[in-house]
Amino acid sequence: MKWTDIFVSIFLIWLIQLLFADLLSIGTIRPDFPLILILYLSIMYGRFIGILCGFLLGLLVDLSGTALFFGLLPLTYSITGYLAGNLKDTYNKISPLLFSLSWVSIILFQFFIFCIVQYQYLWVTNKNIFFGKLFGTCIYTIAFVTILQFLYPIHRNN
Repeated sequence: MKWTDIFVSIFLIWLIQLLFADLLSIGTIRPDFPLILILYLSIMYGRFIGILCGFLLGLLVDLSGTALFFGLLPLTYSITGYLAGNLKDTYNKISPLLFSLSWVSIILFQFFIFCIVQYQYLWVTNKNIFFGKLFGTCIYTIAFVTILQFLYPIHRNN
């Protein structure tokens, strides 16, 4: 593992998020490319790298002016890094279905925390729209991870 590779990938994903996420947005639902990177790095290198990259990438995205609630992304990305880091070296120990359900549930949990803060007014006023936003953001990001699975499997060893 080279630290420069990790920092370059963090910088590139941050640029991609800034430049292309608005182009790919459907209403207020956007793909979360930093989450995908954190998921991959956590599963490949473990919890420490996942938490560190999650916090740094969340702080970078927050400081770039795209976040409404400062500190929400470093928190959720760090939680994602921690939870996904627990999946390191478990692909051969558990079934592939359980492994896939684990990272999908981590994404669902991350977006639930994010949406409960981001769309708290919808939680109070209209739960159907809230769950629509939650489901939309989850499916959009999971679709990108699934497409990426064909090129670079998430369980691939270094």
